[in-house]
Amino acid sequence: MADIGIETTQNVRINFQLASIGERISATLLDFLFLFVIYMILLLVIALIGKGVAWILFLLVPLMFYSLIFEVFMNGQTPGKKIMKIKVSTVDGSAPAFLNYLIRWMFRLVDISLTYGICGILCIVLGEKGQRLGDILAKTTVIRTKRKVSIENTILVDIPQNYELVFLESRKINEKDLPLFKKVIAQIESMEDPVEKLQFGLRARKNVMEKLGIKTEMQPLEFFKTLIVDYNLIHRDR
Repeated sequence: MADIGIETTQNVRINFQLASIGERISATLLDFLFLFVIYMILLLVIALIGKGVAWILFLLVPLMFYSLIFEVFMNGQTPGKKIMKIKVSTVDGSAPAFLNYLIRWMFRLVDISLTYGICGILCIVLGEKGQRLGDILAKTTVIRTKRKVSIENTILVDIPQNYELVFLESRKINEKDLPLFKKVIAQIESMEDPVEKLQFGLRARKNVMEKLGIKTEMQPLEFFKTLIVDYNLIHRDR
């Protein structure tokens, strides 16, 4: 499955791998299995308490909104998607809003229910961004949450002895920026073409330099590693 480039809030383009059709189908089947288990449990409970059809309908209504509810409150994932390590993302990189989730949920009727999944599969296979009809209209797609390159989750690094702050502007760095710097470093280190690696690094460095007000000719890889160490030095004793 192809990659999709997403612009972050720092105006740095990060590539994410699109979820494969097999992963998406597997996630859907897992969700159906989960729904079936919930359905059977509800029927058992209703049978034990001896309530009527009205209670059955009342308890089953939330199941109709299963994917919508989970995607809204689980950051683009249902239990099936979480197991398969995939999630819903907008194609422009911004966080999906409720309307995005609502539109793609509404078109499950066409993509999955009425066409037995054929419409959704064809759209995903034939399209370039891994989108079913609901995704196209909602401007979303489904990506893998486990990236091709490993990225350390921690923002803590060892500070060399006698290390001195390199960029005073590092005080402007927000903790939320650190994972982005880690991703940029990982992507630079994973790229094989030296020209593409340099171009990507320079673009990323330029965008961050403009935001922080830094002027430097430091190589991109060293630049981002320095920012992380600077941040750790600034916040070490706080």
